[in-house]
Amino acid sequence: MQRVAIGRALVRRPKIFLMDEPLSSLDAKLRAEMRVELKRIHRELGATIFYVTHDQTEAMTMATRIGVLDRGRLVQLGSPREIYEDPINIHVATRLGSPSVNLVPRELFPSFRVPEKAVTIGVRTEHVRIRKSTNGAAVGRVRWIEHLGDQSHLHVTVANTDVITLSDPHADLAVGDEVAIEMVAPLFFDASGERVRPGGNGR
Repeated sequence: MQRVAIGRALVRRPKIFLMDEPLSSLDAKLRAEMRVELKRIHRELGATIFYVTHDQTEAMTMATRIGVLDRGRLVQLGSPREIYEDPINIHVATRLGSPSVNLVPRELFPSFRVPEKAVTIGVRTEHVRIRKSTNGAAVGRVRWIEHLGDQSHLHVTVANTDVITLSDPHADLAVGDEVAIEMVAPLFFDASGERVRPGGNGR
């Protein structure tokens, strides 16, 4: 029924489309096909599409601009890359990314340089680098490995806190291994969840 409704809307060739979760009842394979088709139609028609979705894959792959709402209020508007890489607060940071962004207390990595007002460190799974510890510098232990074919998700426990990272499926790591962790491009947030930029108050 949703595909029929979309088709009826398209034949009218309006200047603006309003779509509210149009693919939500489709199976995964058909959703992927329809994402590509809607993107093609959008490009060919040149029309504006307001598209409401809770599916982050739809948002990231189909949008030219994403608006993130929090309790009915628009809190950030930008390109998919801007929203993903430069969120203004924890709410926005957790809306995109699967697995979700790691959020850990600053005390978990005492040697890491953190802005003075920051209480939480956020780091995307692809920005966590781990290596097997061989010199006693271990900071975490591999608790679980999810094998996904082209990649693996490693769940690492650091002082009773879970950190998830992406890993090569052929990496020489196993459950129970002690690992050293490095964070690349971390995000910092204050006690209210707002973004803190590195600057003169860092330490």
